[in-house]
Amino acid sequence: MAQDMEVPATTFERFSELYKQSPALRHPDSPDWFRKDVSEELKKKFIWAAPYDARFPQVRKQRQCFAYYVDFHRCQELMGQDYAPCKFFQNVYKDICPGFWLEKWDELRDEGRFPAKFDR
Repeated sequence: MAQDMEVPATTFERFSELYKQSPALRHPDSPDWFRKDVSEELKKKFIWAAPYDARFPQVRKQRQCFAYYVDFHRCQELMGQDYAPCKFFQNVYKDICPGFWLEKWDELRDEGRFPAKFDR
C-alpha cells in the first residue's frame, strides 16, 4: 500500500524537467512576468512547501532539518534505495535545509563520522 504512494517531484526536479523541454528562459523585460495566468500556472507547477509538522512548532528549523535528513537515509537503509515513500523525507529536508549543511552531512556520512545511526 505504501509502495503505491504518489510522492510529488521536488521543485528542483520540476525545474530540471522544464529546462530540458525549453532551455531558453524568459527575457527579464517580457510582459509574461506581469500576467496573472502565467503566474498562477507556474505556482501550481513548481511551488512545493514542506507540510507543517507539530513536532517542530518553533521558528528555527535546525532540528526538523536534521530529523528529516536522518529519516530519509534511515528509510533508504531499511526499506531499500527504490522505495518511493522515502522521497517524501528527501523533499522536506531539501526544502528546509541550507545546502552547506547537506554537503557537510554527506561528507560526514562518507567518512563514517555522522552522529546518527541509520540501521535502527
